[in-house]
Amino acid sequence: VYKRHIYKRLYKQGIDMELSIEQINEFNENGFLFVENLFSKDEISELKNRLPDIMNERSEKVLRERSSDSVRSAIAPHLSDELFRRLSLHPRLVEPARTLLGGEVYLHQFKINAKEAHDGEIWHWHQDYRTWYEDDGMPEPTVLNATVFLDDVNEFNGPMMFVPGSHKDGRIDSDQTFERVPEYGRLSADAVGSPYTNETINGLIEKNGIVAPKGVSGSTIFFHGCTIHGSAPNMSPWGRAMVFSSLNRVENFIRKPTRPDFLALQDFTPLTSLNDNCLTTL
Repeated sequence: VYKRHIYKRLYKQGIDMELSIEQINEFNENGFLFVENLFSKDEISELKNRLPDIMNERSEKVLRERSSDSVRSAIAPHLSDELFRRLSLHPRLVEPARTLLGGEVYLHQFKINAKEAHDGEIWHWHQDYRTWYEDDGMPEPTVLNATVFLDDVNEFNGPMMFVPGSHKDGRIDSDQTFERVPEYGRLSADAVGSPYTNETINGLIEKNGIVAPKGVSGSTIFFHGCTIHGSAPNMSPWGRAMVFSSLNRVENFIRKPTRPDFLALQDFTPLTSLNDNCLTTL
């Protein structure tokens, strides 16, 4: 069962950062909002120029696929790379998050998720907030992800899939045993199998459908922490890298972190946005 959605460009590039009531309602209704061309080709090019240094790092912050040496996630690049630090404070990400969450926000997590050509593996159906509640002690789901496409995303290279409206069910606890992969840290979907049974997922999809936003690099998805999502393996010759900026209401700071502080950030200071041209004026 599929639902068709018509996506509109929601901002004038670098000018209008204010969401309309219609746009806010779309996020609240579907649990996500797709923004085409939020960042320019020049801005994305500058970010992609930094990827080789980040992805080639051999440390606990760069997680690799189980069956290959391909990068799966690069955690907290903003702590070591100036351009990604600026992206983490970009007004086109921070200001919509403030509007959608209704208050000041801080950065809970910041990472690059990659699905390298031919080798990118599955991300099972999951909610990010379930992990953040269980592993980090985040009290409420007043949190969202702003996900920036660093590559064009098409139907072949593992686009993210969402179950629209699934956020309205709140946190959904695991209903089956699943095995985490220790060497991958405790990321929300780095596991063998899904935290949910096929019957649970089938029921949600039968009720709500599946949507897979696709578009050119620079496009961005804002999605609620409780929205069920996942992605299939990348069998294509085209890589698919995305930046995930997880923005949390300041009052909703994590109470009982169990993970390294680069994975569950613990600076709860409200973010101050930089200038809109911060990616092109180094």
